[in-house]
Amino acid sequence: MNSTLRWFVSITLTVFTVLLIMEGIQLWSLGANVDGNGMGVYFLGMEINDKVPEGNIPSYAIGFFITALCTLLLAIIPFGNILFHSESKRAI
Repeated sequence: MNSTLRWFVSITLTVFTVLLIMEGIQLWSLGANVDGNGMGVYFLGMEINDKVPEGNIPSYAIGFFITALCTLLLAIIPFGNILFHSESKRAI
């Protein structure tokens, strides 16, 4: 993977990480302020679920946080080889 593609993928995954964290925080802060039988959960304009019961909203928030952690790790992994690779580990 060349350097430009590696940077593009890393920046894209970092943007998704920030968006997922913001959605998780929004759902977590919403708490019990739900009118009717439930609420719709949307991410980037796509409907995830149209009727989430009030008690399941924190579960969706935690799901967004876990997904954000996964995308953050995927953004960091391509640079692990650069950061932890030293000349002394190469075969002669």
